[in-house]
Amino acid sequence: MKKPLYTILSHIATWIVLFLLPMSFRPMQFPASLVPTLAVIAVFYINYSLITPYYYMRGYKSLCWLGNLVLVVSIALVLHHWLGMGRGYVFNLAVAVMIAVSMRLGMIWQEAEEARLAAEAAKADAELSNLRYQTNPHFLLNTLNNIYALTAFDTRRAQEAIQQLSGMLRHILYDNQEKEVQMKDEVNFLQNYVNLMKIRQPGSVDITFDTQHVYPQAKIVPLLLIPLIENAFKHGVSPTQPSFIHIRLEADKSSIDFLIENTNHPKLANDQSGHGIGLAQVQRRLDLAYAGHYRWSHGLKDDGAVYFSHITIEQ
Repeated sequence: MKKPLYTILSHIATWIVLFLLPMSFRPMQFPASLVPTLAVIAVFYINYSLITPYYYMRGYKSLCWLGNLVLVVSIALVLHHWLGMGRGYVFNLAVAVMIAVSMRLGMIWQEAEEARLAAEAAKADAELSNLRYQTNPHFLLNTLNNIYALTAFDTRRAQEAIQQLSGMLRHILYDNQEKEVQMKDEVNFLQNYVNLMKIRQPGSVDITFDTQHVYPQAKIVPLLLIPLIENAFKHGVSPTQPSFIHIRLEADKSSIDFLIENTNHPKLANDQSGHGIGLAQVQRRLDLAYAGHYRWSHGLKDDGAVYFSHITIEQ
């Protein structure tokens, strides 16, 4: 329910209660009954608009309750001497005070909660943007190194690689600013990266990228999957042993399924590089963008010869 409508309905319900309160102790004829009704409403709005905001909410709770006590007793004495109403009417005034304080504090709590949620959302967006920018330099360096190597023996392919890199940079500079991009753009970006990384791979490396079952207009946060593909090329390829990198990406209007498998070549003892940073970035981006809507499993298969990473996102 929208906030203005909620506030209006709350006040209407309060007016109904406050209108009925003066009649609860001593039924009176109109217009005499209108005076105690107006008194109860006056106590309510004096608390709602003045006493609670200026005293209770500023930490002066004792002054708030003392002021209410003086207000209630004063009005009750006036009504007693003017209309001959009994002391039980103090209860009605006290109820008006409690309703006013409760409503005002509830409104403040709601506003504070909305502000907290907005701040958390802004923080999450900022963190997500920061993670995207951290991702960019890694594969750009790899790509430039590959193009540099290519210029030495195949100028035509080097020119094609530069065009592919241009498309990747366009994706980074423009599409990467969006919260989500169309799957066809992300697939094109990933395919360009895979093609560029193939340049320096020996013939013993089997590389496949299956995107046959991808709905082009499906949405995904940009550059989410690239660290996993980077890791596969970095840790899954051996210059001397047969290796493979198999990538499969499927997507429809409501789900995304990504699986990458590669040969596992144990690192040397002095090799301090690892999957840690890239995996941590992927984990954090999944948490920020798809919290509660994704499953991710990764690690070595039972034989220890194959590393896999499998992400399923339900949107």
